[in-house]
Amino acid sequence: MVEIDLVQVGVLATNCYAVHAAGESDCLVIDPGGESEKIIEFLDGNELIPSVIISTHAHADHTGAVAPLVERYGSKFMIGVGDDVAATEQLDWLKSMLGDFKEPPTPSQSLKHGDTLAITGVEIKVLSTPGHTRGSISIYIDGYVFTGDTLFRESIGRFDLDAGDQQQEIASIQNVLFALDDDTVVLPGHGPSTTIGHEKSANRFVR
Repeated sequence: MVEIDLVQVGVLATNCYAVHAAGESDCLVIDPGGESEKIIEFLDGNELIPSVIISTHAHADHTGAVAPLVERYGSKFMIGVGDDVAATEQLDWLKSMLGDFKEPPTPSQSLKHGDTLAITGVEIKVLSTPGHTRGSISIYIDGYVFTGDTLFRESIGRFDLDAGDQQQEIASIQNVLFALDDDTVVLPGHGPSTTIGHEKSANRFVR
């Protein structure tokens, strides 16, 4: 059984997720965007050790606490192909807004569509969902999909920032995410959860 915990961090209320198998300390952290001390307090308090950290895309509010976590736990940091360089070339205004941003380390692995990974008791599948950024990815785990800033509840991510592409983002949602089962739970980078079925019927941006 997979257990998923949410730690909301930073001025943009980024959803940082910790994923692990029940009873296991080995975990995956997704999108640690800031407030590293808050994330570390949660992990240590629950006896979790992240062997892998994945950012769904390169923006500072999804990578800002990677470095302190890697330093503390020795985690492997991974990000989508196309965003591996962008992760170290952040937008100055976004870094300034966040306040506690730390430059992320060079990724230990660049992820592409169809890649599979594993931590103890958890299988991880990588879905390429570009559009919000060139290398945006979504992470599928056991009936859940972590969509970063590609798909939100009844909305989609911005495509007017550097390397964004509206048509590409909509195609990623329609062709990749909407190919998942309707009861797949969507866990986005900001805001509340939803399901693929709900977004197919209620998301006016991708009808």
